[in-house]
Amino acid sequence: MLQELTFSVVGPAWRRAEKRGTARTATLEAAGRDRLGRLADAIDAGAAAHSGGKDAHAALVAMQTWEELAVSARQLRQLLRPEASDLVADLGPEHAVFRQVGPRLLANFAFEGAACVQPLLAALEHLRELSGHPRRVLPATAPTTFVSRRWRRHVIVEGKACNRRFYELCVLFELRDRLRAGDVWVHGSRLYQPLDACLAPPSASAPLPLAVARLPVQPYPTAESYLSQRLVLLDRRLRDAAQALEAGAADGVTLEGGKLKLRRTVADDKSEADQLASRLYRMVPQIRITDLLDEVDGWTDLAGHFGHLQTGRPPGDRRAFLATLIAEANNMGLTRMAQVCPVATRRQLLWVATWHMREETYRIGLARLVEAQHRQPMARWFGGGGGATSDGQHFFLGGAGEAAGVVNAHYGRDPAIKLYTHISDRYAPFHVTVIAATANEAAQVLDGLLHHGSGLDIREHRTDAGGVSDHVFALMHLLGLRFLPRIPNLDDRRLYAAGARLRYGVLGPLLGERLDPGLIASHWDDIVRVTAALRAGSVTAALLLKKLAAYPKQNGLALALREIGRIERTLATLDWIGDPGLRRETTEELNKGESRNALARAVSFHRLGRFRDRSHESHLHRAAALNLVTAAIVLWNTRYLGRALDHRIRSGERCDDQVLRQLSPLGWEHINLTGDYIWSPQADRDPDGMRQLVLSP
Repeated sequence: MLQELTFSVVGPAWRRAEKRGTARTATLEAAGRDRLGRLADAIDAGAAAHSGGKDAHAALVAMQTWEELAVSARQLRQLLRPEASDLVADLGPEHAVFRQVGPRLLANFAFEGAACVQPLLAALEHLRELSGHPRRVLPATAPTTFVSRRWRRHVIVEGKACNRRFYELCVLFELRDRLRAGDVWVHGSRLYQPLDACLAPPSASAPLPLAVARLPVQPYPTAESYLSQRLVLLDRRLRDAAQALEAGAADGVTLEGGKLKLRRTVADDKSEADQLASRLYRMVPQIRITDLLDEVDGWTDLAGHFGHLQTGRPPGDRRAFLATLIAEANNMGLTRMAQVCPVATRRQLLWVATWHMREETYRIGLARLVEAQHRQPMARWFGGGGGATSDGQHFFLGGAGEAAGVVNAHYGRDPAIKLYTHISDRYAPFHVTVIAATANEAAQVLDGLLHHGSGLDIREHRTDAGGVSDHVFALMHLLGLRFLPRIPNLDDRRLYAAGARLRYGVLGPLLGERLDPGLIASHWDDIVRVTAALRAGSVTAALLLKKLAAYPKQNGLALALREIGRIERTLATLDWIGDPGLRRETTEELNKGESRNALARAVSFHRLGRFRDRSHESHLHRAAALNLVTAAIVLWNTRYLGRALDHRIRSGERCDDQVLRQLSPLGWEHINLTGDYIWSPQADRDPDGMRQLVLSP
């Protein structure tokens, strides 16, 4: 309720204010164009009269009076020197909404906070006292020290009294920001708690997640050990890169006009790999999605991991379980599935979904599929097993939902969400979460690596630009993970160093403000607490990163982590500049995630691909089921592609290793994904219990 009353009200109010300002600017521009046209007509009339020996003054005044000309001049000057947009002023009409929200918020929650926000808490108490008296004015003692410069001109009237309307708006907007940062909290809330509570050690020892237990031991016992290693490395790498650029020895990267330019590389020829993939997929048997999941269930006991909420027993009717899974994954829904699938009624499907399908069981079932995928001999050609990528995939909603992003520059104005998925270098989608379409993806990167629940040992991770931030760079390195994001635009990339610009030659103009090692040293203890909390699982990385990002600019911990992130980001950028193999490999790995997104889109096609459910919990179930089904398809394809490849090798065909590495288990042309939700009679099997390959005569 607290999130609904704050975040879901403040964001839309701000967007409506922006729309008012945009509409006003558009109106002014339209009026200016009209005035400019009329002024041009008057000037033309005067010029024509002057050329014809007539009274130009009379002709000009006949078109526009001097008063109209003065108005035209004022409007044109406004267009030439437009006033800065004042979004706070455009928030005034939103007060009617906040007048309803504010009293509910204050009546249901008791806010606490750090010493720095005591004036804000006092302001909340004033509003609580005035909530039943809409016409009363604010007392002269109402605190205003928290009012920022942006709000002050609207809140403080004539230097004394407060405008109650803008004061209430300012208080609620500031409350939203302080809740995000953790300066204000609600006792008993898991989401809105102080940062110190997030970083507190767990009260009782609990087994660490396997992914966390495998992380290397903290490599830097002191700030001095970190700084002495990384700053020396950074200095050497910057000087080496500058020398390579000066000598024209940087492979594929040049310095032009003071900006780094990356030469577009020619893509590898994949025609041979495409031909081999086509031959192998023609050998893979045609299959219904129902039979595919039934076969994967037989290999991995998938249904057995979906224990009953009370008894822990697996589903009694496995086909009813698989029908429910398909209905969730392909966005059909249980009602429609019961109509087209003869194995169970809607009531039976709903019973399975209610008692057996929850976040915990989805996570366990997915982990078993992921581990089975990594054990496949064929999967070793796809990757080494220690790398991963992550990316967001948007899905439109049928209407406004709890986690919907209403306006997004990429997806338009329709409500949408994103499924943020982690996929291993062996094509196993091992983690998924649901975020708003407008949410920052960087906050989700670490959680998928630390809490995926499978036995994967991920050591390096790649994302596109949306998953990058200085804080992610810092925490990745401190946790012993290598972060290798794609860097698409080198020309606007800032580098950082602790030394003087002149020391780094041609790279000097590209350096941002000088690094502050003292800031890192002075906050090292807090940095250690942050990494320890992430290792212990006492706080999720997404929550921690959101709080750090929402902190005021002067917060020392956020700034210290930013400094570490700048060091690691600069080193990663230098790797990107100096290693064309890294650039090529990163692109290839990220393409795996893009291809997996295409498979997910093909599976979840019902209802025009829109999620019609409104609740965040329903979206999580859809996302988990979709991820599970795509993982099952990947596993089934990998196993049969491996058998097809073994057959061709036994037949004397030779396959180049580089070609085999370009194969993908994401094809679905041979899978009937829709319209035929029945189970086939027992198919012919080979001695290994597998379906017969399709062998050309």
